[in-house]
Amino acid sequence: MTGKDGGPAEQEAAAEVAQDRPEPRTSEVIFADLRSLAQRDGALHEISSIIYRDWVVTIDTHDGSIADDPEHRWSTSKLNKNELMLLLGLTVQADTDKAFSVLAQDDSFAADADTLLRELHDRILTDCAPEFDKDTQSFIDDPGSIGLVAREAIYYGAESFYLHQFSNFSRQRYREDAVWFVQNAGLSIRPMLEIADFIIGRVNDQMTTVGHMRMEGHQFTNGDLTNSLLIAKTDVREKFGEKANRFFAKFAISSTGANADFTNPFAVNQANIAPIIDIGDCLYIPNQYRLLESIYESPFYWMMADKAYRDAAAQKRGEFLEKSSAHILTSVFGAANVFQNVSILDGAKAVVGEIDVLVVYGEFVLVVQAKSKRVTLKARAGDTEALKTDFKGAIQDPYEQALRCVELIKGGLQCQTAKGQTLKMPSHPRFFPVVILSDPFPASTFLSGKMLNQGDNIAPVIWDLGVLDCVAKMLPTPIEMLFYLKCRSNVFEKVISDSEYNFLGYHIRAKLALPPDADMMMLDRDFATAVDDYMIAADVGIDTERPKGVAETLDIPIISELLAELKNADPAIASVVIDLYDFSEQALTDISAHIDSLRKEIRFTGKAIKAFSVSTASGGITYAVTKELNANAAGAAEAIGSKHKYDTHSDRWYVIVDSVQTEGPIDGLLALVWPWLENEEDAKRSEEVALAFKSRREESKFGKAKRAAKATD
Repeated sequence: MTGKDGGPAEQEAAAEVAQDRPEPRTSEVIFADLRSLAQRDGALHEISSIIYRDWVVTIDTHDGSIADDPEHRWSTSKLNKNELMLLLGLTVQADTDKAFSVLAQDDSFAADADTLLRELHDRILTDCAPEFDKDTQSFIDDPGSIGLVAREAIYYGAESFYLHQFSNFSRQRYREDAVWFVQNAGLSIRPMLEIADFIIGRVNDQMTTVGHMRMEGHQFTNGDLTNSLLIAKTDVREKFGEKANRFFAKFAISSTGANADFTNPFAVNQANIAPIIDIGDCLYIPNQYRLLESIYESPFYWMMADKAYRDAAAQKRGEFLEKSSAHILTSVFGAANVFQNVSILDGAKAVVGEIDVLVVYGEFVLVVQAKSKRVTLKARAGDTEALKTDFKGAIQDPYEQALRCVELIKGGLQCQTAKGQTLKMPSHPRFFPVVILSDPFPASTFLSGKMLNQGDNIAPVIWDLGVLDCVAKMLPTPIEMLFYLKCRSNVFEKVISDSEYNFLGYHIRAKLALPPDADMMMLDRDFATAVDDYMIAADVGIDTERPKGVAETLDIPIISELLAELKNADPAIASVVIDLYDFSEQALTDISAHIDSLRKEIRFTGKAIKAFSVSTASGGITYAVTKELNANAAGAAEAIGSKHKYDTHSDRWYVIVDSVQTEGPIDGLLALVWPWLENEEDAKRSEEVALAFKSRREESKFGKAKRAAKATD
């Protein structure tokens, strides 16, 4: 999944375009020049050369990583999918076959294409740039320009699905529509994918051969490169019979005299819908990604055109998304903690809220709303009202629905599964609203930061099915997933990027958090390297080891052992791990040293208990080292924890008991979780505990920058 990394259309960057390069011409003039270029003699062969330049990925099959030079891999000068398909969409408009029947007489095509496409991008940036007020020396933001800003972000944004995900999800998405497919398209989704896999496999073999021979010094013409992207129709027909012709009818476009309505970059491009180019006896396969993407997307529109089947197709589409989301989340949290189609009932048993997928894991509750809503062509073209409508339907509405359900649960209303089971909810839950989309909503990450009406509510995660699947593969345990959800929500408004994979890659590398000396941070596409390596390896069938995150690779005495045990403990104690993950490595090292000193003190002095307590993001933790493991020791530890919970006005406090009689770091766990209320008895008890254990409170530095209030008892 390579190509140009457009990134968010930042206002200042857009405004400076004219300073860096000449004022771009109108998009109509640029588009006309692109049409002339794309219909030059030999243009298709020149496009083949660009495909090899920008789209070929070299994979080290031994370790499953991308072997390409990182500078080239993440270069913003490479054509992205939309730019490549734009050129091809203009090529097939020609009324002669000279784009592929002859070779170009010079090698200026690629440079001219780069120049024109760069100018087109400049034009799009300039169109959405705010006006600069010379008097105030500031930009004047026009709220109505969000459509044009989104147009740039959508057109040049990063992809979110990987090849193997399109194949896997297409099978599930259209499995229940098999009868309609056979009756109306002549073949079902399975043979569509089998034909596509056959074609892609053949082309990949040919391209691999070319790659090896080029490394050995063999020279190839651009015509030779085109040949490596071809497959004979007879080869496909020989294997699949009449189904091959039906496949061609849906996914191939004529190489000449086609796509007449493609009159601007944001008009319908039939070469994008049918991304195989029919060249007589052969098929030209310019973009494998777009082919599988089209198989995932296009059939739904065929069914929508059938008025008699439209409602059934829409219902099945929604069911697919809910089932797929539940299946992926079950792979992380377990079947006992994931529920689909949950109703929220009031006292009269009337349904007042509905949740597509509900995850309950200890204190954590994920309220997942799944939405099958795409960005319309009108919104992609820059229409602000159309964009607002699409964004509302796809993201704002399901987010607000999730928030309403959160409030109902907080109010004590019952949650009931589709089978009539009443769910037991945690007494003081920690919520995460999650919006899952069935299709990529380009630039949703960027646009959510600009358009989401969040208020004072917790920020959501907004993922399509591809991102959810990827996150579940990269963070396959409840603790790792929950910690990432917390981190992603925390930086929702403060860290900017054009792809969810940049956030995920940064988290795996360094833990997703804003540095203490920064108010805002932007993540570039190269942060997604670890994610990209792992997922592209899966694209080509290489079984490679999942990259472990920074929290998983910690090697700190006592702490590593402590975390390992906690991650496998009762879900009710999951919050302890999440809170400990929040500390820096240096802070955890300091805590480790403090635990070690308490253990030595207990062994040397024979004291019954020594404890320290630290404040965390959600409340705090008391770590009690005891001489013996008995009810008295556990009671004393609980009393100390309760005291600090009350004194700090915390809703949550966790107690860990560690007896020197045993080898492990955990001999008891206690979650003190309830809303804090001022109470005379609790205040008095706190004073008594302070006297009994000679408790003192002091400021201690954990790590280089983080300060935490520490109490020693």
